[in-house]
Amino acid sequence: MKREHGLLLAAVAAGATIWILISVGTGRREAWDSGIYFTLGMPAACLLSFVLGVVEPVRSWRWGLAPFAGQFLSLLIMQGVGNLLPLGVIVFAILSIPAVITARIGAALGARSRA
Repeated sequence: MKREHGLLLAAVAAGATIWILISVGTGRREAWDSGIYFTLGMPAACLLSFVLGVVEPVRSWRWGLAPFAGQFLSLLIMQGVGNLLPLGVIVFAILSIPAVITARIGAALGARSRA
């Protein structure tokens, strides 16, 4: 159980790092305002989710959500709670779908290699 908590914390921290690096590196208030978010940030989150799915295939969907939870927390810390908060939650949920899918693919491949 401790290993899973460590992996979850690492995934959240990695997501936060992706958000902060892109936001600060491009000078944008929000990372998704930069094209780099969709060309580098999203693929990085999906790759992370895939790897975590391979490593820990049980409940693999969480590896797809965790990086975006970290990004959401970073957004809240950097920008504060605004009147578009519900919309932000919805957008992060939608953006996490490819990462959840890649985590599930990684889990399937990880489980197959263990069998």
